Amino acid sequence: MENPVSGPDRQAQASGERCRTGGYMDGREPEPGDIGYSFGSIVKLLMLTGQRRTEVAAMRWSELNLEAGTWELSSDRTKNEEPTLIPLSTLAVSVPQSVPKTNDTFVFPARGNERSHFSGYAKGKKALDGKVNIDGVALENWTLHDLRRTLATNLGRRQVLPHVIEHILNYKAASLTHIGEIYNLYTYVKEKREVLQMWSNHIEWLIKQAAEMDPLAA
Repeated sequence: MENPVSGPDRQAQASGERCRTGGYMDGREPEPGDIGYSFGSIVKLLMLTGQRRTEVAAMRWSELNLEAGTWELSSDRTKNEEPTLIPLSTLAVSVPQSVPKTNDTFVFPARGNERSHFSGYAKGKKALDGKVNIDGVALENWTLHDLRRTLATNLGRRQVLPHVIEHILNYKAASLTHIGEIYNLYTYVKEKREVLQMWSNHIEWLIKQAAEMDPLAA
C-alpha cells in the first residue's frame, strides 16, 4: 500500500485510515517506558482535534471544561493569534481525564520544570515510529504535523464543508471571500462538534478493527 505521507505531495496524500492506531487511542495514558510520559496523550489529542503540536503540548487546565467538552484557546496561544473554541469528542475528553494532575497549570508539564510544558518530542516520536506501519511496513518520513493534514484530508473525503474544516483547524478561511470574512462572524461550534465526534467515532472503529485483526495491537 502506498505510503500516505511520502512522495511529491505529502499534504495531499496524508491519510489517517492507512495508519494503525494500535493501543494509543483507547483513553489510557501510556507508561513512561512505552512511548514517553505524556507524549502518547499528546499524540491522541493531535489526532482527535487537528490542533497544532505546541497548542496541545501547552494545554492548560484552565482552558478546559471537561463537563461541557470544550477546550478554549486565547489569541496568545494560537499561531495565527485568533482565539478558538475546540469542541472535544467523547474520546478526546477521556484523554485529559486520564492524565494525573501533577501541575496546577499545565496538563502536560515538563519533567523537572513545573513552570513549563512538555517539549520532549524526539524520544517519544522515535519510539512511536517503531509502532506505526502500513500492512506491516514501517511508515517512514512522517511528522506529527501530518496528523493535522490527516484529519483535514479525511474530513474532506467525508464531504465536510471546507469552511467547517478551516474553523476546526483555526485556519484563515480560504473558502470565504473577503466580504465573508468581515461579515460572517459565526463560529460553527455546533458543526465542529458534530464533525469531530464523527471523526472520533471513526478512530474508535479503527481501534476495534486493529484489535480484531491483531489482539496485541490494542
